This record gives sequence, structure tokens and C-alpha cells, in this order.
Amino acid sequence: MFELEARRAAWTPDTDVDTALTVLAFAARDGVPRIPGPLLRVTSGTVVEVHLANRDADTALVVHGLRPGTGSDAGKGTGTGTDTGTGTGSDTVCVRAGESRTVYFTATEPGTYLYWATTTAGRTDPSESRDGPLAGAIVVDDPDMPRDSSERILVLTALDVLPDSTKPEPRDDLFDIAINGLSWPHTETLRYTVGDTVRWRVINATASEHPMHLHGFHFTVTARGSGARDTSYTESQRRTAVTEYIVAGSTVQLQWTPTRAGYWLYHCHINDHVIPFPLRDDTTRAHDSGTHGADGHVQRSMAGLVMGIEVRSKTPTDVVAAVGAIARRLRLFASQSSASPIGDTAFARGYALQIGAETPPHDSISIPGPLLLLTRGERTAVTVVNRLPEATSVHWHGMELESYFDGVAGWSGADARRAPMIAPGDSFVAIMTPPRAGTFMYHPHMDEEDQLTAGMFGAMIVLEPSERFDAATDFPFIIGRGIVDGTRSAIVNGRREFAPMRLRVGTTYRFRFVNISANAPASVVLRTDSVPLRWIPRAKDGAVLSAAQAVEQSAQLQRIAVGETYDFTWTPARATRATLDITIVASPAPRFRIPIDVR
Repeated sequence: MFELEARRAAWTPDTDVDTALTVLAFAARDGVPRIPGPLLRVTSGTVVEVHLANRDADTALVVHGLRPGTGSDAGKGTGTGTDTGTGTGSDTVCVRAGESRTVYFTATEPGTYLYWATTTAGRTDPSESRDGPLAGAIVVDDPDMPRDSSERILVLTALDVLPDSTKPEPRDDLFDIAINGLSWPHTETLRYTVGDTVRWRVINATASEHPMHLHGFHFTVTARGSGARDTSYTESQRRTAVTEYIVAGSTVQLQWTPTRAGYWLYHCHINDHVIPFPLRDDTTRAHDSGTHGADGHVQRSMAGLVMGIEVRSKTPTDVVAAVGAIARRLRLFASQSSASPIGDTAFARGYALQIGAETPPHDSISIPGPLLLLTRGERTAVTVVNRLPEATSVHWHGMELESYFDGVAGWSGADARRAPMIAPGDSFVAIMTPPRAGTFMYHPHMDEEDQLTAGMFGAMIVLEPSERFDAATDFPFIIGRGIVDGTRSAIVNGRREFAPMRLRVGTTYRFRFVNISANAPASVVLRTDSVPLRWIPRAKDGAVLSAAQAVEQSAQLQRIAVGETYDFTWTPARATRATLDITIVASPAPRFRIPIDVR
């Protein structure tokens, strides 16, 4: 039997940095409130008994999700007092203020599930208003599979109206999100050794989507669930990625193996979910690039949904950065334009690549940044020269490289050596040997709300050694935000309007989609009139899809989350006039129409 008691609690997602927040949270038999709520873990086939108690004297509770793998037994139970209803559906239970219920269900299907509660019966989202911390995980184990004791369960929770316990009136402009109840830099640092098999169950108990991104390594998606149903993938169904889009109320299981020692991050790639901002009058959490790497491993320019990872070496020599001759050298300049300011402070910012012996003019930039063409297996050094009036960094998103070059100042590195910020007028050499061909991106990993949205981002394409990039058949589409003509706006390839693309019948074209906008996913459709055409998916986040997944399908992609890349090939079979529509899924929803003339 499990006990879940809803109690008022003082929540400090930033430990002693901010004032405590008065919230409702679940406690187990010991009466100690937990965020997330107590884990309910059983073997499939178990009849589960959950005793629900509402210890709050003022608020009725509606509990959802106590039916993992089946709805047949959910909602049946016994009440105390006059509470005999079962809520608004077969998986909901209403518990009035000060009363209790007992719920029984049969855990039939192995998987990862979610339970949550709201204080308004009409709500159906996993997290709304002040109910965000009222959530927890249910894990149903397969009796024929040994339980992995090293497996970690990461529950994402949010609170979008934070009452300040020191003030009489709640404030409606506050937001706090956490992993297992804490926000970065107070989240737990996960520690592994090179060669370990890492398994995570990630549960999104918030009402927002979260594209969760892993630095330095690709992971395999082994299962996905809706919170009420879970599907384990067969080998042919599994996908390899560095960013996984986890919608509200859903779950995902990931597996990966660290191959290099160092410090890495796992975080949401929505800018608003990872940047610090003052939550209460006495907060000390602020965005200050001057303390970016302060306090050892505390990287103060991030907050919220961020988890630190430390990978230890098996032997002392493993931690030494790999050495070898540099086969190619590039010089990338971070600059800002001297024209088109917004007000007096915001300028278009971007990158310029040195071609030949002459350095680019001081205010020379392109938005997006220049396409970086690398070769698999070729050791490359990229010297980043900072011409900005402030510090910056560059993260080589999706690239498998040594930690010191990963681009998170004050965090990336191994042993006592940490990557520095690139100060104005200074430079930093990032070294990488791409182990796979594919589509990747680069962008700052600090001051993103200014630098990233001013135009500092670009795409990297890694080619096979025998391959040459053909701009006539290979088309990157880079979705982001930048300052163009004095206006900060959504752009694709730095533009808002497009001339027709002229293609030829029978030629195979590769479309590479890169979403590095700050907060919004995008959708894509390749169509003739209103009818989608057909294309073949080839890769996700630089990882080639299996033959079972690389099959022709309707040429529409419902979501490209922030931090994701997708590759498709299209071979037009006849002359036609088509349109590539890219829509930013936001309000308002910018729509980019790229005409295509096939002859």
C-alpha cells in the first residue's frame, strides 16, 4: 500500500538563495512533503492500493493518473465523510479538504507513468497555476527484466504563479521550473564513469513542452509514453538524438554511454526555461556575465531545467585531452554591426569566417553565421575571436568532442581545468574531430536572450571524407531570430521573404532543417497547392536513420523543436510549382513561404 498526503509545504527550488514558496505537495507515510511526490514503483500485475489524504483545510483535490496501463480499476475506492464521488473521469479521484480516499488499480503494462493533482476539477493539464508541484512518477517493472539500480528518474515540474510567503498578495508574473524539485545550479550533479550504460526516465509533469538536450553525446530513445500509456521501442523503432521533444504530461526513456571524461549538461533548450531572472525581491540569482564561472562549478548564467553531469575517467590518463595533428584550421569572428541599432543598445550580432589571409572587417557579420563545412574524422581547430564589447562563448551543439571545448564557460572541462569565457578582444581555440557526418549547429551558451536572438547562430555540416558539399542540391534552412533592418524578428536563413528556388526533375535534393530560435518550435510542409508531397527522412540531430525509418512519407513535419535538426531528401518526379512552408509555432505565428519551381 502507498500513502499520498497533500500538505502545505515550504518549497525552495533554489535552496537558500530565495525565499520559501508556500505550495501543496505530496508526502508519503512519513508525512514529509516531496517535490516531486513519492515514487510509486511496482511489478506489472500488482493490484495497487493508494491511500489519498488531503491535509489542507481549505482546498479540494482532484488526483489524476492512478491507472497506469489500464483504466478498468481506476477511481474505485472508499471515501470518508460525505466524499463519495470519483472526480471527472475514470482516472480521477476527488478528495475534499480534510478528507481521504482509498484507490485501487491494477498495474498491467510495464512502463513510465505520471500522477498529478489539481485544485480545480475542470483542469486537465498535468500542471496549472499553483498545482505544479503536486505530481510524481509511477514505474511499472517487467517481472522478467532485472531492475537497473543505477537508473535515474527525472521529473520536470513547474509553478507559473508563485506566491511569496513573505507578502500578503500573490504575484502573477512569476515562474519557476525544476528537475526533481530543484533549479540549476542547485540540481543534483549526476556522476558516471566512462563506459557506463546510463538509463533515464524523464517525466514532464508541467503544462509546457521541453526539448531536452544532452551535451557531448548522442542518446537512444528506447520508449515514449503519454503519461497514461507507454510504448517500448523495438530495435528498428529506436532513434538516436541529442535533443528530444517532450510534450506536456508525457514520458521518455533514454539510454546512452559516456565515452569521454568531463563535465556536461542536460537541459531544456527553450531559452525562457533556462535563463535566470529575479523571482523575488531578495533573490541573488541574476544574469551577470561577470560571475558566469564563479563559485567553481556554478555557471550563473543558467537556471531552471538544467542538470549537471560529471563523467569520470577509468584511469588517470583517460582525462587527458586527445592529441593529434590539426588537419584544418578555421577562424570565426564574433562581431556586431555598426548599423541598425534598436534604441541605443541593441545591435545586430553574428559571425564572420576568415577566408584567405585577410581578416573580415570589424563589423562584418552574417545572419545566420557562415556555414561551417567539416569532414568526418578530420581533426579541426576553430579559433573564435571575440570582437563584441562583452564576453561570449560558442557551444558546438550536437558535436561529440572533448568537454573543455564544449562551450559552457566555467563548467566545461575535466579535472581542475574549466573552459573560460571569451573576453572582448580575446580568442579561444576549440578542437574537434567529428565522429559522424550530419547536420549540427553552433551558438552562444551565455547571454542567449541577447546574443542568440540578435543573430548569433549558424549551422555545421559534417561530410564524409569522399563527399563534397554541393550548394545546388543541398539546402540548409536555419530557423532563428535576429536583428534584421533594425527589427528583432523570426527569420529563416536570415530572411523573411524568398525568391523562387529552381530545381530539376529527377534530381535528388537534401533539405536540412535547423531550429535554433529562442523559444518556439516550427512546423514544415512541402506541398503542391494544399497537398503535401512526399520525401524520405534521412537523419535526426546528425544521426543517420535506420532503413526501417528512412521510408518515403508525406512531406510534412509537425514539430521541429528548438535544438533539433532533421534531414530529408526529395526527388521531384515531374515539373511542378511547389511551396515549402515553415511556420513558427508561436503567437503570432510567422509563416515563411519559399516557392519552388521544378522544371
